Amino acid sequence: MIAIVMRKELATTLRDGRLLVLGLSLFVLFAGFFLFSSYQLQAQRLEKQRVGATAKEQWNSQSVKNPHAAAHYGIYVFKPDLPSAAIDPGLTPFTGQSLWLEPHKRNLTRFNPSADDVLANRFGQATSSFVLYALLPLLIVALSFNSVSQERERGTLRMLHSLGVAPRALLFGKLLGLLTAFWLVMSPAVLLAGLTLAGQFELAIDDLLRLSLLMAGLLAYYTVFAALSIAASAYFRTSRNTLFCLLGFWMGSVFVAPRLGAAIGDVLAPNPSASQFWDAIKTDIAQGLPGDGSKQQRETAFEAQVLAQYGVASKEQLPVGFVSLNRQYNDVYSSKVHQLHFDRLRANFATQQQLAHLAGWLGPSLALRSLSMAIAGTDLAHQRDFEDAAERYRRYFIDLTEDWDRERSHGTERSAKGAETDWRSVRDFAYAVPTVGFSLKASLLPLAVLGAWLGAALWLLAHSARRLAP
Repeated sequence: MIAIVMRKELATTLRDGRLLVLGLSLFVLFAGFFLFSSYQLQAQRLEKQRVGATAKEQWNSQSVKNPHAAAHYGIYVFKPDLPSAAIDPGLTPFTGQSLWLEPHKRNLTRFNPSADDVLANRFGQATSSFVLYALLPLLIVALSFNSVSQERERGTLRMLHSLGVAPRALLFGKLLGLLTAFWLVMSPAVLLAGLTLAGQFELAIDDLLRLSLLMAGLLAYYTVFAALSIAASAYFRTSRNTLFCLLGFWMGSVFVAPRLGAAIGDVLAPNPSASQFWDAIKTDIAQGLPGDGSKQQRETAFEAQVLAQYGVASKEQLPVGFVSLNRQYNDVYSSKVHQLHFDRLRANFATQQQLAHLAGWLGPSLALRSLSMAIAGTDLAHQRDFEDAAERYRRYFIDLTEDWDRERSHGTERSAKGAETDWRSVRDFAYAVPTVGFSLKASLLPLAVLGAWLGAALWLLAHSARRLAP
């Protein structure tokens, strides 16, 4: 029976002029945003490679100089993008794309693309992901708000009831028919996205898995809207009331919930200002963490330890460069303080994210957006992974230059020199974006929220079938 209803609903929906007009309009919108986004992503990739290679060559070709002075020249590293970022750029427009690595200090990422936008663009980000999570559910609502109520108004629901059509088979058949028609109309957009990504990027197995998971997440998301729309159509007596109710739910899910979630996070877990953040780091380095003593006390104790280790009476008698030794000691402590404050800041970001998901119970859109960003590698978790890898690389090349400085000098002299062969021996920054397993682990809460919405929507549809009256 479900198959018969599904075929009838599929044929009815495909003949409906609303599907053709709205589907074609949304396809044009999606195609335009997606093609622009994929072109922009490809251009950014090439620019990052070109600038990165230039910056590394400038590092390699430094003249003869002190190794520590060479380290202060610094190295730029760039965050790579996955092909799926063309579908959902996520936080990429707002987070920095590169890190400048230098001695003594851990920097934040810089050069976010939104800084180059004109003012008007900052009021809204029109992207292909906006079409997927915001506009396509509206198409489902437009197609299904009168799927049952119209039959009741025309009297055909009473006729179906007299023929012995089971209400559950009727509603779930309508759901399957609606989703099938929806995906048939959307298939050109899926085909366009697949062909474009395959033509512009080399898709690895991990990329294909990410795209498959994104499709599965979208299927669950659209099923929620379709099931709720048909359930509402079965519950309300008139199509007009059903439409008002569904539009309210759509607006609450797509527009209200994300902003409400962000506001809850800002109020309950506010972030420190930039000046407060850097001042706290500077103070902790100068005054020391609890029990560590001030910078002067730490340096005095370290000097005594070094003199005892080498069995000499003064710094000038040391067989290695004390200036470099002392600098390395201070850098280790500085990295420890930076790590502490960065971890606190990130923990606060995570708390804000958890609080924001409280608003996800107003609708499934926030959960879908979080899941989509994680799969596309454009969320906070992937940003943090890149920054941690860059920090490990910073410590590597800073330690290497300090080793050269210490081994090529004696006592308190500063005569150590390095040449181009030294600079070229510093290995390149090699960073690989984590696999899709990392994305799934980082999005357990959005997955749970989306799953809960799917379960609730299907239960509500089944419940509506039990209460369905002609």
